[in-house]
Amino acid sequence: MKQTVKYILLTVLAVAAMSCQKEKKEGSEPTMTGIFYADIPGDKEPVEIAPSANKTYSLKACVFQGNVTDITMNFSFKANPDAVEAYNSTHGTTYQMCPGSAYEFLTNEVMIPRYATASTTARLRVSASGLEQGVTYILPVTLDKAKQTEKWEVADTLAAYVILKASDYDPYGPGTENNPYTIGSVEEFKAMDAKLVEGSMVYFKLTEDLDLAEETAWKAMNSAPYKPFSLDGDGHTISNLTAATGLFEGAVGKIMNLKVENAKITVEAGIPMGIIASYGGSEGLPLEVKNVSVSGRVENKKAHGTGGLFGIIAETTIDACSADVILVATGKYDVGGIYGYDMSVAGKKSVVSNCWTSGDISGNRMVGGIAGMLTNVEGAECAIINCYSTAEVHAQFKYGGIVGDAIMGLKGDNANKNPRQRIEKCIAWNKAIYSDVADDGVHYSAGAIVGFTALKNYHVDCYRRPDLAFSDCPGNTTNTLIDQENSSPESPLVEKAVSPGATNYNFPYHGKAAAAGVTASQVARNLGWSEEIWDLSGDYPFFKGGDAPVSDDTTGGQLPDFPEVPFNE
Repeated sequence: MKQTVKYILLTVLAVAAMSCQKEKKEGSEPTMTGIFYADIPGDKEPVEIAPSANKTYSLKACVFQGNVTDITMNFSFKANPDAVEAYNSTHGTTYQMCPGSAYEFLTNEVMIPRYATASTTARLRVSASGLEQGVTYILPVTLDKAKQTEKWEVADTLAAYVILKASDYDPYGPGTENNPYTIGSVEEFKAMDAKLVEGSMVYFKLTEDLDLAEETAWKAMNSAPYKPFSLDGDGHTISNLTAATGLFEGAVGKIMNLKVENAKITVEAGIPMGIIASYGGSEGLPLEVKNVSVSGRVENKKAHGTGGLFGIIAETTIDACSADVILVATGKYDVGGIYGYDMSVAGKKSVVSNCWTSGDISGNRMVGGIAGMLTNVEGAECAIINCYSTAEVHAQFKYGGIVGDAIMGLKGDNANKNPRQRIEKCIAWNKAIYSDVADDGVHYSAGAIVGFTALKNYHVDCYRRPDLAFSDCPGNTTNTLIDQENSSPESPLVEKAVSPGATNYNFPYHGKAAAAGVTASQVARNLGWSEEIWDLSGDYPFFKGGDAPVSDDTTGGQLPDFPEVPFNE
């Protein structure tokens, strides 16, 4: 059997009819019918790409009209520089081959199931990297390999291309870092959504406080696919959001110097939720958050993942932020004062540092004062560093003053698993950490610092309030507060002996009790917290430039103006 396959190209042009002759074979040779072609959306005109921007295309292999393939076929793609000369000759153009620095196959294999007419989807990303101003480039893409048979050929007919050139980018134009869009009204804030561009960072800056009290049908901005943006609150406040969503569905890029006050969010759909966004960061689209504070209430009975700032994070850095919140996630998992849980992929990491929370945080399990569950993906990394909480934390099981779950939501191999997670120099200054469970069965443990952890995690110099009111679920009578030394993969955490029935369940990290009579600020100073960030003159640490907290459940004041953290665009 011999099969003819067209070039796969990105901007869809006319597809000419082609014929395929089938030779009958004896034995187990596959028999196929049909012609393969590309189904790739795109315009025929050149696509202009701005510096630091990119555009992603979907690639599919399809079977031509009225035909099918009677075996499952797997194809991969490749660029085809040899097709450039032929295209230029046919069309009278002088396009150059797109440089290798400007494109990347994000996924590079598709499958056409037996008797199907279209394949699964591969992804190709193009950017302006290496493109010269005034030059038009062309990127022909063709099929490279088929796994099931070698009896196929690539036809000489060209079907589609991506044609692209570098845009006339003005670094001082509107929406750039040097000239951000200014937001001085609620209408201008809502108009932010229409200015976002896939693959290109767009910059915004608040110039006034915004009151959303009249917005009775708020719709979260930046729905998928998420587009990067930089939002500088410049010390301003967004207040009185009352809605079923946060400000954004997805936040990727940078958010800084912003306060969101008196939010009231009641989730009515099955989505994770936070006051800033449902999702903070995404695979390949990191987020940096600095000097952001939130206050209010989030009630989520529809989905796992509830947080003060974000429901779910991935590849996210959060620094010098606070949340004074009431979080209610009845029957749902992954609830935390800063975020619910982390979905960073293998090889990526998220870090929360210099943050604090207060209020009341509750859910079914995996509930923590800072984070509900650290990464649930093997090979990803999470860190919670120099953070404290005064919030009351309560759940049925797997709850802690700082983190609920630090073993990827699993049990049974706490002694050997190494999730590469770090909880360092944190302070659980919670008044109470307790169980809501009614039965007397044995459940996953709770902890002053971490409720349920892996012994090989990094547990470093964490302290708890000396008069902490702590209780595990009624069936875990052996889990009482003890002082525990630091741990690492080389020196695992030591747990006290428990009853045989609780062997797979009792893995808390309680840290050490602070000395009676000391303040949280004294503990922070002894741990070496930076006094360039923290004011440690009162009983509780607060951010420099803010109003000092006066009780366990107060928010801080105006956030300081920290230097920007570079963002890898």
